[in-house]
Amino acid sequence: MEPHATPSDHFTEQERQRLRRLLDEDDIRKLAIKYAHSLDQGDLAPLRDILTDDICCHFGPYGEWQGLNSVIQNFEQVFLDLGGVPFTSMHAGSGHCIHFLDANKATGRRQLMDFMTTRPAIENPVMWLALYDEAYQRTDNGWRISSISVEFLWPERHISAEFSNKKLPSS
Repeated sequence: MEPHATPSDHFTEQERQRLRRLLDEDDIRKLAIKYAHSLDQGDLAPLRDILTDDICCHFGPYGEWQGLNSVIQNFEQVFLDLGGVPFTSMHAGSGHCIHFLDANKATGRRQLMDFMTTRPAIENPVMWLALYDEAYQRTDNGWRISSISVEFLWPERHISAEFSNKKLPSS
């Protein structure tokens, strides 16, 4: 039997770069998770540590929202419109693909399944199936989401003119 190769105690430059990229991807994915939990729980204060001050949001039928304070105010109203009770809506995300433009900027796409937990069991709980297209920026305080565009696919289709030409980056 041949002995197994033992990993070196030292990383190559390529391995260090890969580790940096994996750590950055993990930080960005955590933003998406914290964002969903913040919305669903109705605790919007954490958005200040998730979004940039100059965030631009394109939310289809919900409109265009510019700036962190405006985004928080609009989400507060949405939360109240849904009854003001935590987890009335649940944003379940998956399939998060991230593409780095450089060391400090990235884009990503993730899938959204938005459930309404107040509907009777005999009704379909799905409110929306959609895609988030996002931009991320490294700041002095870590990664932040700098742009969000939601492409609503079901039960109503609300997609931007650019969406049909948007492809995921190959790397």
